[in-house]
Amino acid sequence: MTITEADRFEMHLELRKFLGDKVAETLMEHLPPSGWGDVARRSDIDHLRDQFADLKATTRGLAAGMWALGSLTTVGFIGLFTVIATKL
Repeated sequence: MTITEADRFEMHLELRKFLGDKVAETLMEHLPPSGWGDVARRSDIDHLRDQFADLKATTRGLAAGMWALGSLTTVGFIGLFTVIATKL
């Protein structure tokens, strides 16, 4: 069931009748503005943190691999230029 703003307003009016203005206002302020389905749980945040940690580790591994590949390429070019220079 989707709760509309009209539903929330009606609930607020009823709460004011039974609890008074101040208590009803405080209670309404503690409710999420769009429904509980839009609120992240601790487990959601933990899952995202774990995925981010995995992504960070993968990125570090890729960076190390790219550095090694760049080094090997540089050594290869130096060797190639040395061979060409000695032939001239």
